[in-house]
Amino acid sequence: MIKIFTLLNVAGLILFNMFLGGDVSIMQNMPPNMDAGSEVRVTVTINKDQISGFAKLQIDLPPGLSASAIETKGASFTFADGKAKFIWMALPTQPSFKVSYTLSADAGASGTFPVTARLSYIQDNERKTVDMAPATITVGNGAAAASAPAAPPASQAATQSSTATTAANTAAITEAAPEATATMSGSGMTAPQSAAAQAGAGDVVGSRTVAPVSAYESLVTVTVKKGGLRGFGKLQESLPEGFTAIAKDNDDAIFSASGRIVKFVWLNLPSKSELVVRYRMVAPAGARGAYTVEGEFGYLLNDLTQRATIGSTAFNLGEAAVAVVAPPPATGTSTEPAPASSVPPLSTTTAKENPKQPESPVSTMTATTNRPKVTNTPAPESGITYKVQITAAHREVGKAYFEQRHHYGGDFSIERNEGWIKYVTGLFDKYKAAREQRQAYIDAQYNFPGPFVTAYNNGERITVQEALMISGHRSAQ
Repeated sequence: MIKIFTLLNVAGLILFNMFLGGDVSIMQNMPPNMDAGSEVRVTVTINKDQISGFAKLQIDLPPGLSASAIETKGASFTFADGKAKFIWMALPTQPSFKVSYTLSADAGASGTFPVTARLSYIQDNERKTVDMAPATITVGNGAAAASAPAAPPASQAATQSSTATTAANTAAITEAAPEATATMSGSGMTAPQSAAAQAGAGDVVGSRTVAPVSAYESLVTVTVKKGGLRGFGKLQESLPEGFTAIAKDNDDAIFSASGRIVKFVWLNLPSKSELVVRYRMVAPAGARGAYTVEGEFGYLLNDLTQRATIGSTAFNLGEAAVAVVAPPPATGTSTEPAPASSVPPLSTTTAKENPKQPESPVSTMTATTNRPKVTNTPAPESGITYKVQITAAHREVGKAYFEQRHHYGGDFSIERNEGWIKYVTGLFDKYKAAREQRQAYIDAQYNFPGPFVTAYNNGERITVQEALMISGHRSAQ
């Protein structure tokens, strides 16, 4: 019987790796049987090829079995609710490595049990998953064992099938966006025209606006009405040749820009029915005339890849375009009219300002007087932390400004980045606490222009989604 189980496990691993056809794989060296109340050592070999960064190995154990770490290769290890997890902030550099753990069986355990495992990692800003072929182990006299390895319960099998399908469809979401066109007005060529958006399955629909900020820069806002859709989602935009993008509001997505392609990736879409992202689109030197930007939103619906076309949007560059359209308020700046005291709002980007200021290290200031005092040696932040950003602008103001304009007398700190001065409050080690603080500001009616939660890893600003992934929490928590 033992030889049969051993052969079946080995054969399963070989067949799985043949069908996988990829360079990333996991194999588990588990003995075919163990005594009730005893412990055995299990080794997992991970062939990671060239992937790096965040990753999670999860091993699902049935009731009666538990695990404790032996060798983690720098990962943090936890075991709870039948799930053993190895989590790496950064994978080991070698292309292949091994981790090990102690598998323990309860004194009353008996039968043949399935053990499954999967490796999740981030590649090209997308979550990918590699499953290990299910293994089995017989505990005790094997009275509950059959002549073949016990299959997972129907619900677990359905979950595994759904996971595999989801991973396959996630990888199938296209990386290519329609080519953007660019023509110069006055050149004798036909000016580009906007193309209407097309809704995807499930009534998912998107729209885009392009507002000039200066003669060479525009603010792009994309809104996706997704309803109750959850799971993986990706917004991909294609810019004209030579243009670059800088994120302003990612709505908890992972942002990346490479060449002409701009991506906002959600590993698990927020529960709200509408997504709104914004980015600054900067033209190359000397660009003038009419251009278009286009893209699409990809998502999974019933484990099938779907797309909602955002369409193409025509826009103009040059002094004339700025002259006829007033610059829109920048994300994180005030939009309410000035009060009777004539306290002006924080300045936003204008045609005379150069948004491409050299990036400065993030510095922290605490507001205690009319003008914030600079703290030269701020206390270092460690681990994952959260704050609430209440506004942002291109000029510094003190506490008196917030008291007169927003009736807010609390403390705040200042962060400098890419020419922007960002005003943030609080320091929380839990996302839920920061989210509650954000809601408290809204309930207090301070009229901050959309306060939102920001995240940090050892003091370095990252996306909230990345922070939640690193800390092992879900955005719903």
